[in-house]
Amino acid sequence: MKPASHCLEAAIAYRRRGWSVIPVEPRAKRPLLAWRAFQARLATEAEIDAWYRHHPEANVAIVTGRLSGLVVLDVDPRHGGEASLAALEAAHGPLPATLESLTGGGGRHLYFRHPGGRCPNRVGLEPGLDLRGDGGCIVAPPSIHPSGRAYAWRAGRGPGEQAPASLPTAIRDHA
Repeated sequence: MKPASHCLEAAIAYRRRGWSVIPVEPRAKRPLLAWRAFQARLATEAEIDAWYRHHPEANVAIVTGRLSGLVVLDVDPRHGGEASLAALEAAHGPLPATLESLTGGGGRHLYFRHPGGRCPNRVGLEPGLDLRGDGGCIVAPPSIHPSGRAYAWRAGRGPGEQAPASLPTAIRDHA
């Protein structure tokens, strides 16, 4: 089975969880379509199938925010994300166990429940830490990173294994 079919299967599975999905360029992060509408409504399974028929090598992204009920903390170690996360946890306590994916670029995505109200994106929350909330999206497993490595769910922290935890106040207050 080709990796692209894995992205189609994942996109449909994510949609069935109530998460809004969009296709993104192969080995990239740029959406393949105007996706503002998918911040307000879920794509149908027929739409998703059509996207991947037209773009069989496309990656899959999850639209973050209220509709999907998700906010994602993007930890980029190349820009100091692990050190920033350690400092945040030292000051406010450890983050709760939550859904977590490993990016093809060596980073991590920590998925939390959307807290309700407005929860915007915040680039540079701290060095190497970005928050993807309302109006954002995040490339998801099993997409292929520009490096050629696949995004993957951390063992025991994927959908069906771990529920998204509540967004910690320390992170929400930074946003």
